[in-house]
Amino acid sequence: MTAVKARFAQLGFDYTRYRFGLRTGIAACLSLIIAWALGLEHPQWSAMTVWAVSQPTRGLLLEKAAYRTLGTLLGTVVGMILVVTAGDSIILLATGLTLWVGLCVYTGNLLHGLISYGAILAGYSASMVALLTRTPDALLPLGIDRLLTVFVGVLTALFVGWLFTYKRAEQSLVNQFRRQSAENLKLLADAYNSGSLKALNSHDRLSKLAHLEAQLVDHGSGSPAAHQSAKTIRRVLNAQLGLFAQLETKGIIKSAVISEHLHSLSNALIKNNSLEIINSLKKALQTFEHASVLPYFKEFVDASLQRLQFRDSGKAAQSVPLLSILLHRDWRGARQAAIRTVSVMTLISMAWAYTEWFQIAYLLLGASVMLTLFSTAENPAKTMVYVFLGQSAGASLALMMQAFVWPHMDSILTMLVSIMPIMLLVGIPLSHNKTTNGSMDFTLVFLLLMQPVLHYQFEPLQAISIAIAVIAAPILSLVSYRLVFPTNLLSRQKQLIGALESDLKELTSRTVSTQQLQRYKARLYHRLFKLYQMADKLGTTAQVTSAQYLLRVQHQVSQHE
Repeated sequence: MTAVKARFAQLGFDYTRYRFGLRTGIAACLSLIIAWALGLEHPQWSAMTVWAVSQPTRGLLLEKAAYRTLGTLLGTVVGMILVVTAGDSIILLATGLTLWVGLCVYTGNLLHGLISYGAILAGYSASMVALLTRTPDALLPLGIDRLLTVFVGVLTALFVGWLFTYKRAEQSLVNQFRRQSAENLKLLADAYNSGSLKALNSHDRLSKLAHLEAQLVDHGSGSPAAHQSAKTIRRVLNAQLGLFAQLETKGIIKSAVISEHLHSLSNALIKNNSLEIINSLKKALQTFEHASVLPYFKEFVDASLQRLQFRDSGKAAQSVPLLSILLHRDWRGARQAAIRTVSVMTLISMAWAYTEWFQIAYLLLGASVMLTLFSTAENPAKTMVYVFLGQSAGASLALMMQAFVWPHMDSILTMLVSIMPIMLLVGIPLSHNKTTNGSMDFTLVFLLLMQPVLHYQFEPLQAISIAIAVIAAPILSLVSYRLVFPTNLLSRQKQLIGALESDLKELTSRTVSTQQLQRYKARLYHRLFKLYQMADKLGTTAQVTSAQYLLRVQHQVSQHE
């Protein structure tokens, strides 16, 4: 197996991604057959759902499937209500849909993890129903068909994914977290032994902690226990950040006693024996003689004991201070995403109402997806380039099959069978380092355009115009992302700094209670983690900025303690 992976790597392929692509392709083919057997009108939607839902770990798979189902259900109901309410009025339908999608993208940008995906999905699921309904009589059948095809896709993805996904894949983060904590304690012990922070390299320590923090969203997916596990880990990470920040602010003392106990604690973490870790934590706390840092070390000990209790029993103490794990919310970014989405969809809606060209409905559908689903990306405009290339390839292949293959098919089943080889081969571009970006978009657009009907006749003008309308959406979205509140990693960093400045200004100008300070500190620490995550990608200047804000935040927090 190692030789196979090495050979794949030499050719530029990722073997793990290839296995994932092949597994998902098999599930997509199976969903096509099931949807056809159930007599559903749009069986390709079930395959689209399989590709959208499938994940590399069981926790992610289960939770994304749940939010896919809930988001689709809510969006479908809203879409049906919009069609019934608007009647034959294009402008009423488009206006209602635009407002709903704007609300969903605003909410999705405020939330974290897969619940954000569910909120955004509720927006463009309404578009799927409202914009693809040709007549009011077809509304209810289309809505039911949409729901059933999604359910088929979700259940198929769950079944196949559960069989081939490793049960303990999520454990890797826990091991990384434990090893990183042990390494931090060892370096901290060396710093106390020498009386100098130089060897500690706080920026490197915090960058690694920030990298772990970024993975907690995925780790906390799939079950209440997983969410609780992520919370206990987050509290320990926050405590370590606070400890490093306080040391950078107040300085360190030379203490062989503290150094000895921190070394013992580091070794206990490496051995991973709960009783030894607990004893080492308590002894280190009892002999910790650095007064200005003691409260932060105590927070680390309390958080670590809570984490151990959860790990060993599956339950955390009811007294866990939830205020210590509050998350940053990008209110400004959410507002900008909603304004951008509403503005662009309004322009498209006006063009649709004026021309009454049904192809523009496909452009509006595509825009509602592009402007919502990718609004949370670090650089959505750059992403749109790959999306356009992938969608163009998918649309081109769909047109070729519509023109040269499907007219010769005499049943829905054979039409579906003809697209199955594409599903099985998608794993190849998906796993190559030069084509992985855009491969999923290739697949989804290909499936979207492949609507099987009996006695199929290829109508070039209509088919090509619909394909052009679909792939025009990422181009329009690219322009929007660059011109309307330009969004990239640097702009997101500026917005994050603005949020930090706002919190620091509030702390400076008011007297806060202990609970309020906890809230500020937790939110500030999470924003600092995100700042460090961005700094690793933006370079030296951003790294200096993150270090400066670490000191400013800690200085302000210390003044209120």
